[in-house]
Order: sequence, then C-alpha cells, then structure tokens
Amino acid sequence: IERYKEAIIDLTKLLNIEPNSKFALRYLGEAYHLTEETIIDLAKLLCIEPSDFVDESLKTKL
Repeated sequence: IERYKEAIIDLTKLLNIEPNSKFALRYLGEAYHLTEETIIDLAKLLCIEPSDFVDESLKTKL
C-alpha cells in the first residue's frame, strides 16, 4: 500500500508538469483502483487519446 501512495504522489507531480501525460494518467488511474479520481483520470485519457485501450467494463463507468 505504501508503494501505491508513493506512486500517486509521484504521478501527481508528473501531471503538474505534464498535464496531458498519457503515462501518468494511465498509471495514476491504476494506483487509485477505481476511485472517483480514477474515473476522472481515465476519462481525460480517453479525451487525449480516444484509441487508447481502456477495459470495456471501465468505459461503462465513464
């Protein structure tokens, strides 16, 4: 769990530098494990890169 917290902090810092980072949005979403923040991040990822793979079960939550 501690590593997820560290990852969230690091990825959030990256998004502050590069707000459209597909890498950060994807892995921040995974780190949050489908919390509200995840849905926001994945929706933003799909806006930036509509052809990016997002599991169909996740798309129904967006």
